[in-house]
Amino acid sequence: MEDEAARETIAELLRAREEERALRLEAEGLAEALLLFTEPGTFAETLARIVEVVAQRLGAAAGLVIDFAEGADGEVVAATDRALSQTAWQSGPAFTRALAGRPVVSFDVTQLAEWQRQPEAVLKRCGSALHAPLQAGGLQALLVLAHPARAFFSARHVSLVRRLLPAAAQALARARAEEELARARELAHEREITEKLTLIEHQRAAMRALSMPILQVWSRILCVPVIGLVDEERCADLMEKLLVAVKATRARAVIIDVTGLDRMEASALALFLRVATAVRLLGSACVLAGIGPEVARGLAQEQEGEEWRAIVTYRRLQDALRHMLPSAPR
Repeated sequence: MEDEAARETIAELLRAREEERALRLEAEGLAEALLLFTEPGTFAETLARIVEVVAQRLGAAAGLVIDFAEGADGEVVAATDRALSQTAWQSGPAFTRALAGRPVVSFDVTQLAEWQRQPEAVLKRCGSALHAPLQAGGLQALLVLAHPARAFFSARHVSLVRRLLPAAAQALARARAEEELARARELAHEREITEKLTLIEHQRAAMRALSMPILQVWSRILCVPVIGLVDEERCADLMEKLLVAVKATRARAVIIDVTGLDRMEASALALFLRVATAVRLLGSACVLAGIGPEVARGLAQEQEGEEWRAIVTYRRLQDALRHMLPSAPR
């Protein structure tokens, strides 16, 4: 009797040690899974990691997440198996119970209406399944774990998944919040850049208007004082506005006053030539006034072209005005 009691005590101690070991391994596995959930990443990356980790911890052969947020038809948003990622799902009684917050174990997936719609190739690889709700970050989904063997999942698996899912939901909510924050910052940055570009463009437009005003100094005589840097954009803007003004006033002459320029590049001279040519095509004369030494030197280098010989130049604006006004004293 004493030997029998001793053997029972030893057996009980061994069972307790095995249970303790199993609980310790389970706790270590849960802690490792929780750490993996908290790794940085996008919402999609976090979701894929959660499916993979939970499937491994529960010994499932495959896992997928089906999102039902948009309606009755579910969309696979993450899967450990490529074949499962291409499947289509519709909600049924089992899915409805699981989405309501209660994990559902199926010992034989062929008995569920949701699985009966799947291709034969999928059913051959999935004998049993566990369906659990996963709701976080705008996701209204089911976490589905599958195994080839029938009746694989037990109450222990349900308990494990219930312990893992709250941490998974927190990780997903954090990933979604971080994505939204990053997007908000990106939009704010883009808006700031757009506002600055708009302000710069308004400033440039104001500068162009101030530095190249079109003045009617006499009946049918226009004058354009030029100040600052001359580039192709400013000349194109000047040409557009000047041609409109010439037509509107029926101007017989246009004086481009470059007194405010210390020097003029050859490219700028070519641009003024285009303006002058366009003005002459409308039947108006176009002259340059305020020619300084540097500008005269640059202009002289361009005099080889026939088109430049048709442009009349004056040293001072008043000289150009005397020429344009026949009644003015010379």
